Amino acid sequence: MEIWLKGRKKLRIPVLPSEYTVSSSQSNQSVDINALGEVDLGGKRALQSISFSSFFPKRYDPEYCSYRNIKSPSSYVKLVEKIKRAGTLRLLMTGTPIRLRCRIESFEWSENDGTGDISYTLTFKEHRGVSVGTSEVVTLSHLEQSQPDAVAVEGKTLEESPRTEPETTTGTTYTVKAGDSLSTIARQLTGSADWHAIYEQNKAAIGADPNMIMDGMTLTIPSAKVES
Repeated sequence: MEIWLKGRKKLRIPVLPSEYTVSSSQSNQSVDINALGEVDLGGKRALQSISFSSFFPKRYDPEYCSYRNIKSPSSYVKLVEKIKRAGTLRLLMTGTPIRLRCRIESFEWSENDGTGDISYTLTFKEHRGVSVGTSEVVTLSHLEQSQPDAVAVEGKTLEESPRTEPETTTGTTYTVKAGDSLSTIARQLTGSADWHAIYEQNKAAIGADPNMIMDGMTLTIPSAKVES
C-alpha cells in the first residue's frame, strides 16, 4: 500500500498509518407537521473527510519505512504545509478505492519522545467545486434593429419561421467517469483525439501528469461541439 498527496508538489507518506478513518454523512432534514409528527425530508450528501495519524521518522528503518530515501522530519512538515497552502490536491491510497480530490482540512504535529521523530495527524476534506455557465444577453432594441420578426425570451430568440443554424463551438464542462482519459474525452466532445487543449485549460486542477484525471473531476472543455 502507498499513500500519496499530489498537488503542485507531491509527497509519499514515509510511514503508513496503522489505520485511517473515513467520514461520510448526509445533510438530511426533518420537520414537525401537525397530526403527523416528525417527517423526514431527506437531503444531499455532505462532503467526505478522511483522517489518519502517523509519524515522520528521523532515521530510515526497514521495519516501518515505506521507502529508503526519506527526508528529515522537518522537511516533511514544510512540504505538507506547502501542499496545504497551494489548495486542492489528490489523496491516493493504493490498494483501496480512495482517490479523493480534496483539501487539507487540518495538520497537527508534535515532537515529544526524544527520538527526533515528528508525530502528526492529517485530516482531508473532499473538494467539490461549482461550475457556473454563461448565457448571452440579447436586448430587445438590438433584435428589433437586426431581426424585426424576432422576440427576446430569456436571452434567446424565437422567430416566426425556424432557421437552420450552422454547428458552432462553445466552452462547456464535463464530469470524468471511470475509464476516461483526456484523449477519449476530446474525441467524444470535440471530434478530435487531440487532448492538449483540454489539458492546458484544466492544468491547474489535473496537475503535472495529464494521465492523473480522477472520477468525479469536473473539466472545462474549451471547444466542445454544440448542435443547434
